[in-house]
Amino acid sequence: MRKIFFFLSILVVTSCAQQHCPFGIPVKMKNLTGLDGCGWVLELSDGSRMEPINMNDFEIKLVEGKKIYVTYEDFPAASICMVGKIVKITTVCE
Repeated sequence: MRKIFFFLSILVVTSCAQQHCPFGIPVKMKNLTGLDGCGWVLELSDGSRMEPINMNDFEIKLVEGKKIYVTYEDFPAASICMVGKIVKITTVCE
């Protein structure tokens, strides 16, 4: 009985962890701090980029080329960097 309970509890925990970001889109982290006015951007699979305004709101290690999943909403603002659309990240999953 203990083995069954243990197995079911592991199953519940792992399935909940996978549901944390079910609608997230895959992106790759890019460090563009060498360009004027740029910082960390997110690159989509089609090569287009997004400039997040709130990456520091999440406890995520910023690593060049790291693949993560995000949900976001468009944010009406202008950028000095001008490499992609400005977004506000709502969810980050590693």
